[in-house]
Amino acid sequence: MGLDRISLGIWAFAALPLAVLLVGLLRFRWSAPKAGAVAWIAAMAVGAFVFGGSPFGLSLANAKGLSLTLFVVTIIWTSVLLYNVVEQSGAVKTISQRMTRLVGEPLLQCLLLAWCLSAFIQGITGFGVPVAIVAPLMLAVGFEPVTAAVATLVGHAWSVTFGSMAGPFYALQLVTKLPARESAYWIGAMLFVPTVLTGFAVAHIYGGVRSMAQGAPAVILTGVAMGLTQWALPVLGAPQIGSVAAGLVGTVVIVLISRLGPYRETSRTERQDDGQRDGAPPAMGLHVALAPYYLLIALALASQTPTLKQLGKTLAWGLDYPQTSTALGFAVKAEKSYAAISLISHPAPLLVASVIAAIAVYAGSRHLSASSVRKAWSVTTEQCVPTTVSIATMVMMALVMNDTGMTSTLARGIAPVAGKLFPLVSPYIGVLGCFMTGSNTNSNVLFGAFQVETALALGVSTRIMAAVQSAGGSLGSAIAPAKVLIGSTTVGLSGREDLVMRKSIPYCMLLVLVLGVISWFSVYVLFPQVM
Repeated sequence: MGLDRISLGIWAFAALPLAVLLVGLLRFRWSAPKAGAVAWIAAMAVGAFVFGGSPFGLSLANAKGLSLTLFVVTIIWTSVLLYNVVEQSGAVKTISQRMTRLVGEPLLQCLLLAWCLSAFIQGITGFGVPVAIVAPLMLAVGFEPVTAAVATLVGHAWSVTFGSMAGPFYALQLVTKLPARESAYWIGAMLFVPTVLTGFAVAHIYGGVRSMAQGAPAVILTGVAMGLTQWALPVLGAPQIGSVAAGLVGTVVIVLISRLGPYRETSRTERQDDGQRDGAPPAMGLHVALAPYYLLIALALASQTPTLKQLGKTLAWGLDYPQTSTALGFAVKAEKSYAAISLISHPAPLLVASVIAAIAVYAGSRHLSASSVRKAWSVTTEQCVPTTVSIATMVMMALVMNDTGMTSTLARGIAPVAGKLFPLVSPYIGVLGCFMTGSNTNSNVLFGAFQVETALALGVSTRIMAAVQSAGGSLGSAIAPAKVLIGSTTVGLSGREDLVMRKSIPYCMLLVLVLGVISWFSVYVLFPQVM
């Protein structure tokens, strides 16, 4: 049986691991590690008995999956550890309080917290942490519970691909094998308009159409600044700080706008009232609180200098994998230094340096004790072990599907059915992956190669379709069940997750529809020559 002609039966077998994952997560409500493990077993069985994968080829696919897992989870562990050290020191509280005191006008405060601060936090750690921090902070400032939860869920979604120190971006790059800077260019381009539109969405969540009109100047100026920053830094070779820097830039712009024009008087009054309510400012200074992030940004930029970039190529570790082929003739090219980890440019070493700096700075200023550091590590372990297991199983499943020809089969079966509408539908596949797994990283691992294969089958740009996959998964974070649960619980709406989900879905679907339209015009009208 060859793969040149695809029957409905062979296509169904190729789709079986994804179906198992989807049913396990949504129907049986398995945990992500359990669903991923069962789906991986299904992929192994189908790959061996239907697609002709050899024991050697399947072993190599799993080994590559573990290599990719190591590349991604080292970013996750170190970024979460940095955040937990900062949180244990009280610096997160300081940063949040100082930001809310800088802006008093309620609409601008909503934008600052739900749209900018959440993106900054997403850039550092992800995994629902921005929602867990910002939603209750908004509640404390005076926003309604539903507004706080929904605005944060929708507001942070634009920053997810280059969040978590660009973990989702690196995962996409590794499974698609597309050049890093070209991938960064198109992802930033595809997310530019949604970045602005999420600001309008937050304004609408706060006060409807009237707030959208009132906040339009602030949203446009801030959204353009954040969108350009998120596009420029990854293109310049520093994707690790794309969301961190964009969130900081947005914060600065919002603060400056609050002192100008129609927002000025309200902000001044609110700041005075806020100072009377809150009393004395926090003991830790803002620059002390931000010190580890200043270092992280400086290291990320320094790692892109020619000398250090060249050094990073020599100080890198990765495994070589030989070429393999299945009994059905599906060939997989050899890989050299697959998922290599550079001691200079990989985010994990930069994060480790920032963690050490954070401990030194906070301990030196008497804001962090040895017991707090131990607690930070304990919390990090609790958060990251389940995530590591789920990523490992899903990545191995995706690599088995890719190396046995299942992904190619799925793409060649869908391409003639979707036809020219595929670019319009493509971002919803990213949303589905994020909804299923709760992670843009996992979504990119599951569907990144599929999007590229489908683009090849249709003869459209692989670079744009891969970018749309990640951008769709990023926006889909607004309705990921795990994040909705976190947002609902932290604002006192436990048991009312359905309300928060219903409020979030329309914004998410509209944003993704706009992304789909941009995708269609990009591949067929604006950039048909880009492949």
